[in-house]
Amino acid sequence: MTVIFDAGPLITACKFMVQGKLVVDCLSPKCKIIIPSAVEEEVAILGASYPDGIAAGERIAKGEIQVMPVTERQWAIHLASYALGKGELDSLELYRNAEAEALVTDDNLAFIVATRLGLKACMLPDLVAELAKRGELGIKLAKNIMEAIRPRYRTGVIEHNIVRLQEVKGTC
Repeated sequence: MTVIFDAGPLITACKFMVQGKLVVDCLSPKCKIIIPSAVEEEVAILGASYPDGIAAGERIAKGEIQVMPVTERQWAIHLASYALGKGELDSLELYRNAEAEALVTDDNLAFIVATRLGLKACMLPDLVAELAKRGELGIKLAKNIMEAIRPRYRTGVIEHNIVRLQEVKGTC
């Protein structure tokens, strides 16, 4: 599964730990994580003094997170008046360029714009539940990830995905 990460979910995945590992280290072997250069700059370069920025930079250097430039801007006219940040704009554009399966964003406006463009947008907890549904992540690990990242999300987002996990296994 190829996914484009916006800055918010990347920071979350590089900040929270589960079973002694960062969440990003649980996800990157199971899906191809791609970020645009603008997200790399925001998280790993400008955020290099923060532990999550350091973690992101290390994984980029190892090739566990792939950085891709935006080579074509198909939606520039559509996106111009939304007042999105550069990372969100480039993540939306990169979705098509990278032939991704989903845009992982926690930004409300980026989520809405992606939906309006006909893209599949999801939040990080949605991605975790989807990977569990596909058998890429164990149910227990997926639930532990949900609990670890809970502080970053509204309760409904986490609870909704815990129900999704129960549907996969029958019970959590």
